[in-house]
Amino acid sequence: MALELFIERGFEQVTVTEVAEAADVSVNTVYNYFPTKEDLFFGLNQPMEASLAGIVRQREKGESLLTFLRQLLLGSLEPIKAMPSPEQDSTRQQVFRVIRESPALQARSLQMTASIEEDLAHALAEDMGTESDDIVPRLVAHLILTLYSKIFAEYARRRLKGESSEEIHAGLSAMITAGLDLLAHGIDASGDTELVV
Repeated sequence: MALELFIERGFEQVTVTEVAEAADVSVNTVYNYFPTKEDLFFGLNQPMEASLAGIVRQREKGESLLTFLRQLLLGSLEPIKAMPSPEQDSTRQQVFRVIRESPALQARSLQMTASIEEDLAHALAEDMGTESDDIVPRLVAHLILTLYSKIFAEYARRRLKGESSEEIHAGLSAMITAGLDLLAHGIDASGDTELVV
């Protein structure tokens, strides 16, 4: 119900009181679960990457991080093969629109990403046996979250273009492979492509 209100009227135009009334709970109950209105919105649309640090910590002992990430990211594309219904797709596009139109949601999204990246960097540092402020786990965490962000944006772009589920799945799979190959082998792994500074 809250999501429908945000989609219909825009994030800034909906109050927490209205959300509470629509859900038939008290305003205090809403705030018990969501400290801010932005957290309420994103709680309804939890990004997959939010649990990355926990997922990395739970992987099998001795499993290569890159192998694990490749399986995780490629596995996350499987639902794309079953193209969402027009209603599901419309809702997803409307959620993107609400975020694009709200400076408050965009700012909160950046804060969430920074927090997720920090948590992931700590998990990677533990895994690598380094200090949490070491540059390597921080760069790896940043690249992983950037890859997530690009996949998300590319999915939206391709859906708007009207591509089939097969085309989208193939395109995003190629992006994941290229991103993780870069992580595995560095800039020189891109073959004939030369970085000019």
